[in-house]
Amino acid sequence: MALQYDYRSVKNADDNAPQFAWVLMAVDVSDVNKSNVDEIAFRLKFAETCGHNFLQGSLSMGSLKAYIRSMIGYSTNVGNKTRFQFMKKIMKATEDKVERLGTHDA
Repeated sequence: MALQYDYRSVKNADDNAPQFAWVLMAVDVSDVNKSNVDEIAFRLKFAETCGHNFLQGSLSMGSLKAYIRSMIGYSTNVGNKTRFQFMKKIMKATEDKVERLGTHDA
């Protein structure tokens, strides 16, 4: 299934708005609303801490939340996963990354 997104409801959407769909796909969240800004920010910071940065550069938590709030109204056809499911996915990706590093030393 192709990634679909809609940012017509995002106030002041800029030329980079289409790429935000990939961020939501990476964190397993289908849309941005007032009640999930903190969760999206947590997931992005968790992934970044594990070595998986889904944004261009690193933002402070305050700046990150402000950016996500600016995307309220953005929606995609991405399937929502629980925090646990998301963390499990990131931990598996981190495990695979570490194991690949170990194979280069043999």
